Amino acid sequence: SARDRLEAVLSRLTVRADNESVFVKLYPEAARAAADAADARRRAGVTLGPLDGSILSIKDLFDVAGEPT
Repeated sequence: SARDRLEAVLSRLTVRADNESVFVKLYPEAARAAADAADARRRAGVTLGPLDGSILSIKDLFDVAGEPT
């Protein structure tokens, strides 16, 4: 499931609590909500496309509503 893949990735990222992380900030709750929604769509037989539920990162130089750039 998308949630299982996400949890596996998050467990590897949170282990890197030192200053050598490539990520400035993580959004685990938003990612979990998105993964759960993708899993629900897949169970219902309706997806947003072949990449629905895929894990991706967004570079901090992109403008994201409500977040510093």
